[in-house]
Amino acid sequence: MMNVYLFAKRVAIAAFVLLLIAAGFYLTGKHLYFLLLVFAGILLAVLFCGMTNWVVEKTGMNRGLSLFLSVIVFFGVIIGAFWLIAPTVADQFRQLGNTIPQSLNKVQDWLNQYGWGSQLLQKVPNDLSVSNLMSTAQEATGQGASGQGASGQAASGQGTSGDSFSIFSGQSSIFSKVTGFVSSVFSILIDLLIVIVTALFFAASPKLYTEGFASLFPVRNQDRVMEVLNKLYTILKAWLVAMLISMTIVGVTMAIAYKIIGLPMAYALAVLAFFFEFIPNIGPWLAGIPAVLVGLTQGTQTALIVAVVFFGIQLIESFWLIPIIMKRAVELPPALLLFFQVLLGIVQGTLGLLLAAPLLAVIMVLVRELWIKDVIQAKPLDAGEARIHRHGMGEEEDTGQAKVTRQRIIRREE
Repeated sequence: MMNVYLFAKRVAIAAFVLLLIAAGFYLTGKHLYFLLLVFAGILLAVLFCGMTNWVVEKTGMNRGLSLFLSVIVFFGVIIGAFWLIAPTVADQFRQLGNTIPQSLNKVQDWLNQYGWGSQLLQKVPNDLSVSNLMSTAQEATGQGASGQGASGQAASGQGTSGDSFSIFSGQSSIFSKVTGFVSSVFSILIDLLIVIVTALFFAASPKLYTEGFASLFPVRNQDRVMEVLNKLYTILKAWLVAMLISMTIVGVTMAIAYKIIGLPMAYALAVLAFFFEFIPNIGPWLAGIPAVLVGLTQGTQTALIVAVVFFGIQLIESFWLIPIIMKRAVELPPALLLFFQVLLGIVQGTLGLLLAAPLLAVIMVLVRELWIKDVIQAKPLDAGEARIHRHGMGEEEDTGQAKVTRQRIIRREE
């Protein structure tokens, strides 16, 4: 009778675990975007905690005041930098919106000179054609509106009904664009609010969440869970610091190099290089494409110089800078990282691409600690230890030998 009860109990536990796993997969598939926002909040909380701990260590202030100062400094630096460079960079970005389509038009003309180039252009989707890119850029900079006004005046003799229909359709188009823009801005603000609020809650009392999470596990495993959580914090903090250093060095270096070359819109291109550096493998090269296209407007020689300078800086960064600043962070295999970036980019777009690297770092730490160390490299238990471990820590007869064996298991698990 006891065996039947134990069997039924184990079947019920297994069914419950399978149900939880299925529910986890379902929620992950349905709400992956929200989970990525929460992970972004945790990542920002790691940065806040690192800054707070440094202030506490250096000044001896209490944690609450240190966190307040850290958050003020963080957002103060961002707002101050934006205030200083926003006028110049905003004007350069407007120029960039006009220059890049013109450069693409030159590339198209050059490709049309060759048979293979014409065939290649025919395979480009219509949405990515140079004409569409130019019209989009002109509409963004306001030139499209003036063009529509001129065409409307030229067609004024078509009749009152035609003018009324044209005005109505134009107003509808403007309204839809404004509505879409407001909706996009509102969605971005909500996402940022979720990330910031999550970060502040986690950074204000990290022990509340880490110890609460560890309490979900058996008592004998809670210390190990806390150890893994501390390693995750250390890895993410090291990765964030390394990325901020790398982004700053690349952004400043690109700005200086572009100014020396005499490249127009150097600061806007350097800002692009700074932000794209956050995306390993893919981001730096995406930032190089606009720079080469802008250089092409100054001539083929300038474009080649920009390409050589950009490629040289990326080589120095990849083979010298990154290994030095990433030595404390987890080493991510480039091929695996690229695959994970493409996967998350396809599934969740820009947000998935941004968070692919730190999320892969978390997964690698969990695999290394919980699978490789705790399962593959774990020492096998002897017969007495295995019997007590299998039946539970309090279900065996409390003999002297059982006490000794139990103590050996506890020491081994610690």
